[in-house]
Amino acid sequence: MSLKNLPAFIVIVAFSGFCPSSWADDINIYFKASPRLELLHPYSDPATLSLLVTSADGKPVAQGRVAIVLEAPAPGRFFSTDFPLVEGSRLLDMSLPLRQGRAEWKYLFPIRGEYRLTVEVTVVDGKKAIKNFPLGIRESKRKWVFLGIFSLALFAVGVIAGRIFTPSRSSSAGLVLLLASLMASLDPAPAQDAERSGQFGWLEIDPATVGKPSGVRWRLSGEAHAEGQPVLLSLMITHLEKSKTVFAVERLPIEKEFAMSFQFADGAEYRVTAIGYVTGGRMLRTERNIAVTGVEPPARAMIPAIGFFLAVLALGLAVGRWSRRAAPA
Repeated sequence: MSLKNLPAFIVIVAFSGFCPSSWADDINIYFKASPRLELLHPYSDPATLSLLVTSADGKPVAQGRVAIVLEAPAPGRFFSTDFPLVEGSRLLDMSLPLRQGRAEWKYLFPIRGEYRLTVEVTVVDGKKAIKNFPLGIRESKRKWVFLGIFSLALFAVGVIAGRIFTPSRSSSAGLVLLLASLMASLDPAPAQDAERSGQFGWLEIDPATVGKPSGVRWRLSGEAHAEGQPVLLSLMITHLEKSKTVFAVERLPIEKEFAMSFQFADGAEYRVTAIGYVTGGRMLRTERNIAVTGVEPPARAMIPAIGFFLAVLALGLAVGRWSRRAAPA
């Protein structure tokens, strides 16, 4: 290997932990997540997602753009996730410029399952490459432990209720009241429009509803020929209740405006912060608070879980009745 190709070799070795590359003509695409996907859980910590695009000789592509589409996991077979309306929908759709062959952003995965990341690279000479990356996110072990504890508690309640109500005919009525107390309706958060802020940075966000992507746009305004000035944009979306960053990009070179489609996963309040670094050392900060409209989960998401809990409770009732009748007088 000649010393001339040594830097390219070092870059490939540094990205050896990336997912397998995509071969389309002479363009290779590598993907990496930090922390590793095996260590991530829904709403735990944001992951830094990175793309590396190289030519056939291993050198990073100097100029180009990468279109990124992230789709949520498909609905589960039995138990739904924490946000059923998110399942199977599009979460993110944006285009980022390549800087020394790299593109990077932060994202907080909202639910468990296998996501689908579609990457389309377009270089200056018009060549394109497309690659799909499956991203598997596991549920937190703590939630499975809590599910087991709750199921055991329901079983114990059923056993106690079965022993108490066995001598009388009112056991069925007591069971109905007991089951009715387990059902609760969700109170969706109302939509609320936040005021635009900032004199030079224009931040616009479409009304946000759970289950539907919302448009997020930023551009430089307020001065003559402002759109022609070079700007480095940092954009961050924060979940205010959880105090977690759900999306972020750092110092993107912007020509006219930055636009993307982003889905807010739950009916909570978010803060969108945009900081534009303009030539001359000026920093333009724009913020908007967004109250996302929550939507009641569909019946297909609630019925299996309710049926499972009712089955556990009914099993406890049966065991309680049997133990009561089998006990000696």
